[in-house]
Amino acid sequence: MEHTIQLHVDGKTESIILSEMVHPIHCMFHATFEDGYENIFFADVESGEWVEQDVGFTLLAAMIGKKVENLYYFDWEKKEITWFDEEENGKHIHFGYHADNTAGYRVYEIFAPNRRYMFTLVKLQNHVWQLFKIPGSGWDYNEIYIQKIPFILDEIVT
Repeated sequence: MEHTIQLHVDGKTESIILSEMVHPIHCMFHATFEDGYENIFFADVESGEWVEQDVGFTLLAAMIGKKVENLYYFDWEKKEITWFDEEENGKHIHFGYHADNTAGYRVYEIFAPNRRYMFTLVKLQNHVWQLFKIPGSGWDYNEIYIQKIPFILDEIVT
C-alpha cells in the first residue's frame, strides 16, 4: 500500500511517498522524497524506535515513524537482542540475535549492525543449522554473515 504524507523538514513542507514493504519481522516502508532522496525506514524490534536504514535513529526516522503509526495500527512485541561485536583474524564481525524456542528447536533471528533483520537460523543439532531467508527482501547484506554466524553461535551459546 502507498501513502503520501506531508512533513516539515529543514524549514519546508515536503510530500513524501511511503510504500509499505511487507516484512515478517519489521514494520517497514520505503520513502521517496520530492528532492529525490529515498531510503527505507523501519521500526527497530528491540527498542520500538524508528530507524533510517544505514543512517540510524534519526529525527527524520522518528517523524516518519510517527506518521506511519497514525496511519496503521501496530501491535508488535519488543524483542531482546544480544549483540556480538569482535575482530576475528583481522576481520570485524558485528551482528545481533534474538533466540527463541519453536517446535522443540532453538531459533535465532539474526540482525545486521544497522538493526535490520537478515535471516533466521534454526539449530537442528550440534553444528547442524538450517538457514531461512526472506526471498525478495530487496536487501543485499554481506553473505559472510551466513558463513560465520553459525560457527560463532556454536561457540557462544549453550
